[in-house]
Amino acid sequence: MATKRNSSSPAAAAVTPEAAWSAASELPRQQLTLAAESACAVFRGFEAMRKIQEKAAHQALQHYSRAAEKLKETSEPAQVMQVQADLLRFDLEGATQYWQQLGAAAADMQRELMECCTHMVDQGALQRVASAGDSFPAMASAFSPFFPFNARAEAS
Repeated sequence: MATKRNSSSPAAAAVTPEAAWSAASELPRQQLTLAAESACAVFRGFEAMRKIQEKAAHQALQHYSRAAEKLKETSEPAQVMQVQADLLRFDLEGATQYWQQLGAAAADMQRELMECCTHMVDQGALQRVASAGDSFPAMASAFSPFFPFNARAEAS
């Protein structure tokens, strides 16, 4: 069941402009913190993916170098077919392993991104942001001396 916030509580009525400004400055800080933590999670994920790609390329280089050496040394068709079959097996196993590792790295990156959001909820940051929203009327009233009353606005 959805709960309704009570905006007419005594705490909301006693909000000072200074407290309202403090609460309002909390929102951009929380947004920037969440964005920075999320960016770090994405960069860690990309770094993990790059390492997987580097490892796969290094293994392929070693395997294909050995295959090239075997092909230079042999002239028999059966041995050539054996090298080709070995390369095909290596490519299929390597591709399967590569995509599984990339998928796992992407899942880890997604998990870290979700942890960033749940971290914000766990620390009660959303409650502080909601209290900042509740204090906006107090901030507006703090600005009222700077904006003289407009008679045309009263007539309409």
